[in-house]
Parts: sequence; C-alpha cells; structure tokens
Amino acid sequence: MHWALAAMILTVVLLMASNNARKLPWINKMRRLRTGSASTDWMAPEHVVEKVQADYLAALDWLQNSQTLPFPQHWRQAADWLAGPFLRRYQQLLLRQRSDRSVPIYGVLRADHQLEVRGFSKDGRRCWLIDRQYDRRMATYDRRTHERLVTQDMGSGAMVIVMVYAPEDSRWKFEAQIQQLPQGWERRQHFAFVSEQEALPRRIGRDI
Repeated sequence: MHWALAAMILTVVLLMASNNARKLPWINKMRRLRTGSASTDWMAPEHVVEKVQADYLAALDWLQNSQTLPFPQHWRQAADWLAGPFLRRYQQLLLRQRSDRSVPIYGVLRADHQLEVRGFSKDGRRCWLIDRQYDRRMATYDRRTHERLVTQDMGSGAMVIVMVYAPEDSRWKFEAQIQQLPQGWERRQHFAFVSEQEALPRRIGRDI
C-alpha cells in the first residue's frame, strides 16, 4: 500500500516537473495590456522583445543571403529560421525553383527596418512583429553569375509577421506572414490583424 502511494506521489511530481520544463522562463513575467478592445494583449519583458527583434533581423539576413546556397544546404538551413506555414511555403518554392531551371534570375528585397513587437500569446510562445520597411529596393540578380541586373524602388510599407519561439534552437522564427498594413493604420484607435490566404482557390467567381 505504501509503495503504491509513493509511486503515485512520484508520478505527480514528475508530471509537474515536466509541465514546468515546458514553460518558458519569462512566462511568470508576462503582463496584460489594456488595449480597449475585447481581445487580451500580453507583453513579455524587454529582453524577450529585443530577442524577437534580433532573431527576426537575423532571419531576414539569412533569407537575403541564402539564394546562392546549394539546394541541400538551402533546404536544411530553412528550418533553422522558419517554422509552420512560412516554412512549408518556402520549401514549396524551393522545390519549384529546383524543378524549373528556366528561371534565370532571383530577387532580394532590402529595406531599412523599424520594428515593433506586440500581442504575445498567453503562453509567451508567439507574438506579432510589425516591420515598418522604409526605402524598399528589389534587386534582381542573374542566377548564374550573381550579377545585379536592375534595382526597383518599392517605396515604403509595413508587414505583420507571426513569430514563434523554438526552445530546441533558443530562437524566434518566422511562422506566418499575415498581411501588409494599409496607409495610416497606426493612427487608428483599434486595429485587428487579419490572416490572409496563402493561395487563391484554383477556380473563383466567373471562372467556375
């Protein structure tokens, strides 16, 4: 009887330890924000916000510089920086690029970035990142020689990205690109982010 009770207590302790291990170190330092809307916003400590921003910029740097990598290395490294829907979509594009060798060029988008992190999930694993991109330039390169062919001015804009924390890599990764914000969005008192479809259905409207 005593052995059975001891085994039960040990099981409960191990389960509690396992649950605590899955919690992120900053979970008890999260704070709720009053946004005036029906939804609840959570905010992580400043050092977590800075980590989100640093990992985002590092991922952008990888995206810009990975275009010249051999396919196996490019494919393998993608999971180091991307996750979820963003990773799956990126891998689809890599496969298409490998199968269609008739595309002789590739593009790299560069910009000056002003970042804002908000809207953490209650468990602290996800957040919104708003990237205000100024002076965007799309540089087009020859895939064979890597010579820059042309640079196009893309103006300025703001993108909303979902970042997710990967404990196994101690890194925040791109999980989804939500939307491009309209002009003047920051002056609105309440603004809800809306997920966009990754791809349009094959037949829509009058095409049916």
